[in-house]
Formats: sequence, structure tokens, C-alpha cells
Amino acid sequence: MKTTLVPHLASPCCGADLKMSRLGEFPRVESHDIQEGALQCVACKSEYPIREGVPRLVLEQRDRRVIKTRDSFAFEWARYPGSLPEDERVFLEETQLPAAGFKGKLVLDAGCGMGRYSVVAMSLGAEVVALDLSESLSRVAAVAKDYPKLHVVQGDLLKPPLKAGAFDIVYSQGVLHHTSDTHAAFTAVSALVKPGGSLSVWLYGKAGRFADFATNPLRIEGGWTASHRRAAWVIVGARHFISDCIRLFTTRLPMRLSYVISWALAFLGALPFIKYLTFSVHPDFKVRVIENFDWISPPFQYHHTKEELRGWFEAAGFSGLKVLPHGLVPKPGILGRRDG
Repeated sequence: MKTTLVPHLASPCCGADLKMSRLGEFPRVESHDIQEGALQCVACKSEYPIREGVPRLVLEQRDRRVIKTRDSFAFEWARYPGSLPEDERVFLEETQLPAAGFKGKLVLDAGCGMGRYSVVAMSLGAEVVALDLSESLSRVAAVAKDYPKLHVVQGDLLKPPLKAGAFDIVYSQGVLHHTSDTHAAFTAVSALVKPGGSLSVWLYGKAGRFADFATNPLRIEGGWTASHRRAAWVIVGARHFISDCIRLFTTRLPMRLSYVISWALAFLGALPFIKYLTFSVHPDFKVRVIENFDWISPPFQYHHTKEELRGWFEAAGFSGLKVLPHGLVPKPGILGRRDG
């Protein structure tokens, strides 16, 4: 952890400032990476350790579903093959932000996982804070040692240990629906954007009402989904129902058994037509395994519509909303600018 990160941090217990209370070694320069030590809340005096270069700003967790969701993602990202050639293209497409818009900005990756998009944002010229609840962040922490403008923090998106209104850009790509309360997580994360700053979020979608489904923006307007909207709506609803039935069992299985099932699904993911009954059609087999595991293992997985997400953005004081186009399965994603 670099000392330059401290002014952006806040105590997860009460939101007060944090200060250094113990250091394994005295930093030689501001960018010096502090590997061991502790931070203390200036208000309530609660202390939080710094381990392996990461401030561990988390409160005790007793909810078994939260613990399994957290551990599932740690298990998953430890096995992910790493950065992929398409990462930058996918990142810019899904955030709906221009590459030039990151230069010189303070950016939060809210739910960074192994940090592949954190690295992309940094490569575009941003100073990045990568935040995650799971130990998956150990992979990006190893990278951050060599980069003064890449910071890693362990924290809960429902109680982010960061200063309100501190960030120029906040993005959360496919993460908030894996918390115990998607709306509450959105509210907490959106508060971290400064006036005039940008927030980009996408969530797992659902069929919802047909009137809303019929107005979903599509990547290919002339494709099958566009010309058969009602049939697509029925397919998406059925797929969601089947998924929920499967997850009634898989979320209760030991993670390693879910991982074995994910391998079987990954093999099916290479077969014509049948592959659409799985949860990943990625061309890379290892990625298919992980994406299937991602779907069937974590206990928390909520689905939302673009109308829900738009309402949250507007209630939080964001305007200029831009909606993310998608394929057959809805993927509600919105980019907005905070008023003020």
C-alpha cells in the first residue's frame, strides 16, 4: 500500500478518516509499497491491518451466504487464465467510456476481482483504486507493487472504505448483483462519485415486462432478436427459470464439486445449439469453465431490468444516461454523469 492512498480511505465502521498506526517499515518515498502495518480510525480507534501490501478494511462477516459468495470468487479468480487480448475492447465497450477519458483521472474499480480491468484503466492513464471483498485481489496486488498509480483495497461494496465524492470515474462491471442487496450496493458505490464525475454499471438482466423488454437496445438491430422480440422474451424468461432451478442445488454444493460441474458445462459449451443451454460460449475452454462456475456457485445472484437501474441512477442524481446495447439476454448497463 502506498501512503498516497491514505487520504482517499475511510473507516468502514463509521466513515471517519484513517491514519497510520503501525508500520512494518518506514516508507522511503510516497510511492513506496508498505507491505505490513495497520491503519486506525481517528474517531472510534478501530484498527485494520495491512497485509501483503493490501489494507484489509473489512468488518467481521457472519452471513454464510456472503462468506460463500466471497470465497467462490476467490476460488474462481485464482484459476482464471489471466488478462485476455480482448480485455481493453470489452472494457471500453461495457463502461461506454472513451479511452481518452481515463487520462489523469482518479478511478475506482468497484469489485475488481483479479484486477484485469484495473490494469486496463491504469494503462489508459488513470490512477486506479481496485476494491474487492475476496482474496482474488492478491493477483492485482502483486502487479500494483510495480505501479505507483495502482492501489488495492479489500473492502465491502455495501460499506466501501473510501471517501464520498472522491472519484472522477467509478465503474462496476457485473458485480453489484452478487451482493446481498444490489440497490444498497449501488447507492453506496454511487456516493463515491464526485460532482461532474461518471458512473458506469452493468448488472445481470431478466426478461421483465414485455413492454420494457421490447425497448432494450440491441448490438445488432437487424438480427433475429430484433425481429422476434416476443419469442426472445419467452426464451429469456425460460432460461432464467431453468437457471434458478439449477442454482437451487449448485449454490449448496461444495465449491470443488461445482467446479467439476463447470468443466462438464464447458465441454457442452463447444457444441452447436447445445452450448446456448450453458452459461458461457467463450472460445477459450478455461474461460468457459470459470464463467460457468461464476454462474452456478455464488449464493447471491440477482437480476434486474434497465428500468430498475435507470431509476437508481436518477434517484442518485445522475443524468445524461447512456444505455448499453446487448444481445439476446438482457444486460442492463448504464453510464451516467453526476449532477452538481
